[in-house]
Amino acid sequence: MANSLPPIPAVSNPATPEPITPKPKFDPKLIKFGGIGLIALILLGVLIGIVIPKIKDGLKKEPVVVNYWGLWEDSNILEGIIADFESKNPGIKINYKMNQKNDYGSRLQGRLAKSGVAGEEVPDIYRIHQSWIPSFRDYLAPVPATTVKNIQLDTDFFDTYKEDLVEKGSYMAIPLMYDGLAMYYNKDLINAAQVELPKNWWDLETAANKLTVKDDNGNIKVAGVAMGLINNVDHWNDIIGLMMKQNGVNPLINDDANNKKLQDVLTFYTLFRTKDHVWDESLPSSTQLFANGKLAFYFAPSWRVFNIKDINKNLNFGIAMVPQLPVLDNANMDKNSASGKLTNIHWASYWVEGVNSKSTKQKEAWKFLEFMASQDTLEKMYQAASQTRDFGEIYPRKSMADKIADNSMVQPFVAAANNASGGYLSSRTFGDGLNKDMEKYFGDAINSIALDNNSAADIMVPLRNGLNQMIQKYQIQ
Repeated sequence: MANSLPPIPAVSNPATPEPITPKPKFDPKLIKFGGIGLIALILLGVLIGIVIPKIKDGLKKEPVVVNYWGLWEDSNILEGIIADFESKNPGIKINYKMNQKNDYGSRLQGRLAKSGVAGEEVPDIYRIHQSWIPSFRDYLAPVPATTVKNIQLDTDFFDTYKEDLVEKGSYMAIPLMYDGLAMYYNKDLINAAQVELPKNWWDLETAANKLTVKDDNGNIKVAGVAMGLINNVDHWNDIIGLMMKQNGVNPLINDDANNKKLQDVLTFYTLFRTKDHVWDESLPSSTQLFANGKLAFYFAPSWRVFNIKDINKNLNFGIAMVPQLPVLDNANMDKNSASGKLTNIHWASYWVEGVNSKSTKQKEAWKFLEFMASQDTLEKMYQAASQTRDFGEIYPRKSMADKIADNSMVQPFVAAANNASGGYLSSRTFGDGLNKDMEKYFGDAINSIALDNNSAADIMVPLRNGLNQMIQKYQIQ
């Protein structure tokens, strides 16, 4: 095949381009939705990070404001303690108000009567004297059983509170302090006359007669003891209340045996004016005379230490527990029965914290009082008060007694506390009502004996009539 043609070589066609991989193209719709998504994510972040927290803050409840009416402690003493409680309980705010003592009881009752009235600031927690419980019964919420258990009110607090604060099986208030009655004595006068501290009332009478100094005209220059009258004997009603308890007198019971014991108490008390003449109406107040060094024996609560030292910081005085009566089945205020074993009965007079039964904030109020009644808080209050005076309010707990046992001004009150109880015949409560009525009836009786020369038997009818009216008025049992 010579004439056959050779194969034709392949020649690329310049008109046919090489295949090109197409570049991806963005769909306008995807761009649009992507942008929207990005914006949504940004907005969500702003919502989570900024808007929602602000909404939550706006929805937070305002703290519950608990109004607390106090009486003796200045706000400077409590402000640190209240701040500590509020930091641990941010949902609760304590609004503390220190009140003036004059007419406090009547002002408090008037304010509590406005409970539930819009726009009125009514206390949710308030301080009252322990003897006021019958007068404030309608506005006192019983202490919850859980609170009693949490603060060990039944077990670690002095037994006096079981006597004074319980009605129908429930505590009606919480004590944050204790006080009572003790016998102050002038050490210089006692030592100079070589008189021992009296343990019973007849020894006191003997010592008072020995220590009384009169001028040539029979005027008392140094008094043996401040007893026998009411107008210039500070805390006379506490002394009578103490004697009645020791002599087994229940002023609420009207029978011959009880009334005879009551007559014995009134007769003995007034004999310091009528028979022994160791005290009379010409003298200044017993507190003033004792502070001036002209009175040997003086009965008062612990806080009188501050008054005495304000008047005379150099007075050399001591404090002892009150005299007692003999332990006999027929014991009475009779000098012939002054031997033998003595009673151990003391007088308590203190202030407590109650919760308004009409308050809508009782839960928060009890939580705060549990905090206040704790050992740690009580100690902080005592230390804060001790910065401005000799000592703070005496601890109400048995377990804390040793903390202040080395203070000779406090120790006699602490030693007596577990064997003390109070009554309605309490002094310096600054309230109307039951205390004031009781004070009037007994004051009239004592003046009638001491100044008008009537016998104790003569005054029993008007005294008993007054007491019966008081019992009905305040529904005392």
